[in-house]
Amino acid sequence: MFVFIQGVSPGHIGTLGCQGNFRPPWRSLPGKCSYFCTENPLTSPLFTLPRQKKMHPSTLLSYPVILLLSCIILAGGCTNSSKQMKDTTPCEDSAVLSNILSRTSIRSYKDIPVEGEKIEKLLRAAMASPSAANRQPWHFVVVRDKQRRRALSEANPNASMAQDAPLCIVVCGDLEKALPGEGAQYWVQDASAACQNLLLEATALGLGAVWTGTYPIKDRCDAVSKALSLPDHIVPLCTVCIGYPDSKPQPKDKFDQRKISYETFGGKKVDELSLSDAPAPKKVLHPFDINDDFERNAFNFFEDNGGLILCSGDDKKSNAMTIGWGEMGTLWGRNSLTVYVARARYTREFVDSYPYFTVMKFSDREIARYLGSHSGRDGDKAAALGLHTAYTSNGAPYYEEADLVIECKVMYSDEFEKESFRSSVPENFYRNFPAGLHALYIGEVVGAMKK
Repeated sequence: MFVFIQGVSPGHIGTLGCQGNFRPPWRSLPGKCSYFCTENPLTSPLFTLPRQKKMHPSTLLSYPVILLLSCIILAGGCTNSSKQMKDTTPCEDSAVLSNILSRTSIRSYKDIPVEGEKIEKLLRAAMASPSAANRQPWHFVVVRDKQRRRALSEANPNASMAQDAPLCIVVCGDLEKALPGEGAQYWVQDASAACQNLLLEATALGLGAVWTGTYPIKDRCDAVSKALSLPDHIVPLCTVCIGYPDSKPQPKDKFDQRKISYETFGGKKVDELSLSDAPAPKKVLHPFDINDDFERNAFNFFEDNGGLILCSGDDKKSNAMTIGWGEMGTLWGRNSLTVYVARARYTREFVDSYPYFTVMKFSDREIARYLGSHSGRDGDKAAALGLHTAYTSNGAPYYEEADLVIECKVMYSDEFEKESFRSSVPENFYRNFPAGLHALYIGEVVGAMKK
């Protein structure tokens, strides 16, 4: 390939290509200026032609040879560059999507400060976001002072974690840099895009973060502005609380085909069947954050629809039973779920032997009725109901047909003692209860899935 540059002498091409404003095509190759550059001993004669009227014949003969060698080198570089692009592009795309899908809101943090270089990376990522007309109408306030973080937590009822987070970044809009007229409110979109970049970079850096909204609620905006001494043209959009995660909640799968239209609202994809046209797919369980998305009343959760299903075991042997007792809440700084199993129950052997158990909810009342009236000692109850057993990453069994699955790791277990009864309620209950006293199993909630 030959490149002719009008008005530039050969003796200046190398200099302009590496240092000046002109950028020749070969500069896009890997290795920067390693191929066509005045510093390359093979190609430097091409860029340093002497300005003499007469040259020795041997000198003239050397240039075709050098040019041929240079073209070979260039061809090799192009081949390698193409191969590198093919090899790296899919991997990079996968890494980006993986980072996006693994991001989740983190509200508890270790007492470890966030390093300065990571803070700069967070801000660089935020400022790399797009903005309307490239106005970049944002401003970021980095808050590490404990008193100011406490003030931020008091300014917003949803930002209570700010006082414990080692770092807060308040994302603001700069009204003096916003578009004029009707486009002035685009600053909200611009600053929101910056905030999303910041959250994704936090995930990539091994940090946890949560976005807590401020704007447009006036009381919150006023309180944050006062705490940070913001001028009138700087409006707080949100406070991002950041730190090293003290917990690892499961990310949520939010993809929903029903929220997609093609061409017009409600339009169907031409080359594929819509959800209504296609055969009903098998329901799939998706992880969810039990802190954010669990909306059930704990007082009737265990008895609702005939009871829940407790399952324990491994991939060789497991058993499930219906339970109507239980508690949910926090204990020892952990989300906890407590179940009770009577001494005579077959499942008791499993929860005593295995570190994990699952609690499931089904919309079909018949499942709870059957599992509560038949014993696993007499046969495979799951097979009788047509249920399919699956296993969590910890090896805990559950049924794919469940509408909700909560996985727990046993933290504590003990059996009731009659000597410890403090009222007639338990005494009267066990007086005519043939299965014997219950044992309690307090589990730390380590995972949750739902349809």
